[in-house]
Amino acid sequence: MIALYAVTDHPAPPLPAPLSAVAREGIAFVCGAAPASGDLSADLLWQHEDLLEKLMEDRDLLPVRYGTVLTDEDAAARALVERHDELARALERVRGAVELSLRVAATEDVPWPLAHRAVHRPLSLLARDSTERPRRAAGELMRAAYLVDRTAVSGFVDRVARIQLSHPELRLLCTGPWPPYSFSEP
Repeated sequence: MIALYAVTDHPAPPLPAPLSAVAREGIAFVCGAAPASGDLSADLLWQHEDLLEKLMEDRDLLPVRYGTVLTDEDAAARALVERHDELARALERVRGAVELSLRVAATEDVPWPLAHRAVHRPLSLLARDSTERPRRAAGELMRAAYLVDRTAVSGFVDRVARIQLSHPELRLLCTGPWPPYSFSEP
């Protein structure tokens, strides 16, 4: 069994050992040995994440969901051929971009529309794409992800800081850059 980590361009910079690439028609799956059956864990998830972050330093990539496995490299090659156009379009969508995540909470009673108007709208204008996620914690007003050009990350982060200064009733937490997980579904 092999684990899939990402879809990337081929050819691309060399992969760190023990990773390998299975390539077809200009794109490749980045693969590695799959964990033993039933061996999925938080530690392995963080190793997967660390690896993707290292890979994104020198290449564009479309992350593959943690725990995705195929029987062997032949199965990976068949999957690349069968889904080539879909995967190539999805990789093109995130090319040159990273994901920045944002959580907005309130320090006092603040209506949700304020967070949406004051935070999400101006940040969306700086991003290629954005998506809102379900709120998870009490007091959380908004949770969103933004697909931002690598060259625009510092401007985006500066805008978050200016919004925070303008709205002390809100707490903004911006994290990243991350592999574009929220934008990886073809």
